[in-house]
Amino acid sequence: MMPYITSMFMPRTKGDRPEIIPPGCVNLGLLGQFVETKDDVVFTVESSVRTAMQAVYGLLKLNRPVLSLIHI
Repeated sequence: MMPYITSMFMPRTKGDRPEIIPPGCVNLGLLGQFVETKDDVVFTVESSVRTAMQAVYGLLKLNRPVLSLIHI
């Protein structure tokens, strides 16, 4: 089953989506539009790229900023 397209616009609260790197995980990062992100719009491809960058940087313990594709 897939979420409805309107699910991204439904009211939600912190904690109803999983973290990008779930607590205790050392080799699993979640990405895409249905993870917990801070100060981001989830309905863009760019947000999916940023969550992927956050997952990779976090798992590899890289101290790099997550860039906006608009500024690249």
